Amino acid sequence: MARNWKCDGQPKNGKIYLNQNPTGNHEPYENYGLTCVICNLPKEAMDNNRQLPKWVKPAAITGGAVLTVLIAASIFIDKPCPTGQQKINSICLALSPPEKETPTKPVSDPPVNIYHTLAEVPNVPNGIIRYGGSTSFAPLRTSAIVALIMQGHPGFKLVYTSPPPGTQAGSGSGIKMLIEGQLNFSQSSRPLRDEEYESAKTRNFTLEQQPIAIDGIAFYVHRDLAIPGLTVSQIKDIYTGRITNWKQVGGPAIEITPLSRDPNDGGTPEYFQEKVLAKEPFASSVKPYVIDTTTAIRKVAQTPGGISYATASEVCPQTSIKPLSIAKQANQGFVPACIEKLVNKNDFAKDIYPLTRRLFVVIKRERDRTLDEQAGVAYVNLLLSDEGQKLVDQAGLVPIRN
Repeated sequence: MARNWKCDGQPKNGKIYLNQNPTGNHEPYENYGLTCVICNLPKEAMDNNRQLPKWVKPAAITGGAVLTVLIAASIFIDKPCPTGQQKINSICLALSPPEKETPTKPVSDPPVNIYHTLAEVPNVPNGIIRYGGSTSFAPLRTSAIVALIMQGHPGFKLVYTSPPPGTQAGSGSGIKMLIEGQLNFSQSSRPLRDEEYESAKTRNFTLEQQPIAIDGIAFYVHRDLAIPGLTVSQIKDIYTGRITNWKQVGGPAIEITPLSRDPNDGGTPEYFQEKVLAKEPFASSVKPYVIDTTTAIRKVAQTPGGISYATASEVCPQTSIKPLSIAKQANQGFVPACIEKLVNKNDFAKDIYPLTRRLFVVIKRERDRTLDEQAGVAYVNLLLSDEGQKLVDQAGLVPIRN
């Protein structure tokens, strides 16, 4: 299990990371994977020990090449370095590239770029492209969206692929299927785990996650339940068994029936257990787990004390249940996940709503430029194009490029 680490969006090692998105400071966020869920900074960026890179050496002869270290007699912090040098710890150094380390993948990977229209996206391969994973991506899998993509690229035939019998669809199962060669790319509502990166490396390829949208987790109850909202800590206490009756949170004297999918089956319940429950186990009252969001919505609609959660784009259009407003803390106002059956995209984008996250497309990076890599990069470029981000918006998700 990887150790947790906190990121606030400001690299502590003095480096600049071009893949940081969004840039700038954000509230400290506890991460468990290799990159920050909020801004995509790598774990190393939060290392306070600013040291010279391991490939920087004093003036010395290494393999027949001389690395010259130029140190001026007087150094001014604000004085720029000459061309070909880099300032490290206020010292201008002439640097040479690593001489022993071999790249784990080709230097010129197919890039992820921004285009205006779907049709402008280049290098979209022809063939049957199998994909799957997180159920939070369901709004982006409609036949209408697939048809729009195929208008510009008729040979790019997207086919949603369910997991094997006995396995529930979700982020984890999709990533596993990608690693095992059953999918060309996968969709995930959580960041990649360390063990998934390692599993891919044993098969001689790497995994890369590309954020394409922002989503929020919405909680919902029986539509007749008189409750104004809940704080994040109250939700935690409900799902860990400390709060068992609605009267304990200002509601009627009705026993609470909390419902959830199995955290081992999907990215949304896994994210909920990690971020809201702080990895505490679910209370026994939550079990047995429901098989999917449709089942949870139906049960909550039939249970006066029921409560459950799902991606906001799935919850907001429902008429049989009532979405709840959420507050980060007791002294803060409640923020709705839905406004008139629509996702509260404005507060999601501004990180005002307490429980937002990024949605990722997971792609393979391989030495021999296989169809898997081409398809994954093309799909990301399609969704990140101007037209693609409009499709994300129309699907009830928040465009990542807002």
